[in-house]
Amino acid sequence: MCTRYTIAAATKVIENEFQAEFQYAFTPVYNAHFGLDLPVILAGEESKIVRLRWGLIPFWSREPNLKFHNINSSARTIVKNPAYRVPVRRRRCLALANCFFIWTRAAQKIKVPFVVYDARQPLMSLAGIWDSWVNREKTKIIQSFSIITAPSVKRIDPFSRAMPVIIPPGRRRKYLRLSAPLMDVMQMLRPGESDSINLYPVSSKVNDFRNNTREVLSQVGRCMYTDA
Repeated sequence: MCTRYTIAAATKVIENEFQAEFQYAFTPVYNAHFGLDLPVILAGEESKIVRLRWGLIPFWSREPNLKFHNINSSARTIVKNPAYRVPVRRRRCLALANCFFIWTRAAQKIKVPFVVYDARQPLMSLAGIWDSWVNREKTKIIQSFSIITAPSVKRIDPFSRAMPVIIPPGRRRKYLRLSAPLMDVMQMLRPGESDSINLYPVSSKVNDFRNNTREVLSQVGRCMYTDA
């Protein structure tokens, strides 16, 4: 799963990496969490970085109920799930991130948080889908997104069975292409192995989403892999 992540690079660095411009005044988010408005790039609008709420609300929902599990959508069931089967075909997006957090159980069943990052790619694009909910009176619109997850790569699997699907730079435009066949999209939702994926333990400060500072990224132990 992916319940927290960080997007805290400088505005120009992000814009240069994704060849897109922010449509709002971006500020760094070190502890991105459910219900927060976060930067994404939408299919069909690749030159713009907009902000959507994390936690997908299906367009057909009667009320804008934010269900916790809608922050993630499993690639394994995404085509059949009523909340995701339309968005994966028509409303794909990329969530922008520097890294993301996972939790694993240690001694005494205590959950220990880790930062997962790509040593070769300081900025990552996470595969996502989005939707637009409108109330009956058509006076309120909520645009929201979900991050797609798949089985973890070998390095992460001992700590977490699932992780966000990372779309490599060379496939970003293809993933966002509205005309892309569903079969091609699903192929991109199969994470490839990468020897540059790394992780290290951080303090429990990240557990409290109110701690939105660089400190949540501070290492408290050794990196689990040092050959990347």
